Amino acid sequence: MRTPLSLALIAVASVACARGDRSGTRETESAASPLLGASRVSARNAGLPPPVLPAMCPEGMGSPEALCDGDTPGLHLDQVYAAVDQLVETRPEMFDLERVIGHDGYKVIAEEPFYLGVAGLLQAQGLCAVWDYEQLQIKTSAAMSEAYVLLDAKNFIRRDDRRLSSTCVPAAFPLDPADIVDRVRVGFYGIRCPGDRDPPRNGQGLLPVGCTGFVTATPKKADDTDVDPRVHGPEIEWQLVSLGGRVFVSENADIPFNRIVRGYSPGDVRLCATVQNHQGCLNIKVIP
Repeated sequence: MRTPLSLALIAVASVACARGDRSGTRETESAASPLLGASRVSARNAGLPPPVLPAMCPEGMGSPEALCDGDTPGLHLDQVYAAVDQLVETRPEMFDLERVIGHDGYKVIAEEPFYLGVAGLLQAQGLCAVWDYEQLQIKTSAAMSEAYVLLDAKNFIRRDDRRLSSTCVPAAFPLDPADIVDRVRVGFYGIRCPGDRDPPRNGQGLLPVGCTGFVTATPKKADDTDVDPRVHGPEIEWQLVSLGGRVFVSENADIPFNRIVRGYSPGDVRLCATVQNHQGCLNIKVIP
């Protein structure tokens, strides 16, 4: 059973919207994403209240087909700003108050505790608010949700910027991780050959006999950006299919999303990786 991303996200923000089913968390069950465990540790270290388990917004799941408009000012913008101001006042250690852009655009020292803190304050007001590792998501109905990017590229608080928020119809969150992953890219990120033999380029899909290829699998969104590892989790299934060629495949240290492939005899092979029910494959031609 797939564990909705919302269950982990809402839990790490500390205050739940409503009780719901949760089939896996890293700290209590062994088959879950690292998302919850990592965020819990960070929140605890930042002095935030321990998260309450678990929750789903009573409005239900979001739609992966939601359309988002970035030109519409957020309806909850004043509440968001008020939560940010409250966090600045009560948790000044999260900020570098000597560095500021414009009006109270302070430098944020730690992005994760900041977003978790803002989400927790908004949840305490009755809003369903979570941080999805990219932006703050808010919704009060299944018909619409809002997303806020509160920090710029240098982690300064953004103020008075129309690009700060976007509105999605219907609600764009919460989603299952399998809905966030659009595809899995599998490819070489390096090839090493013995002696002075020049290795093929990574994108050629060629692996000479005796050479070693380094392969990685990368879950991608529909816009071709990488899915945050905390979203898709650590589970991956590898499969090797021989189409006449032969290779040796081994794990790469403690990185389950990487594999080491050594060419053994000429021919074709296919190395596939499945993440959140999405499979991607690398076709490899082993050459003499």
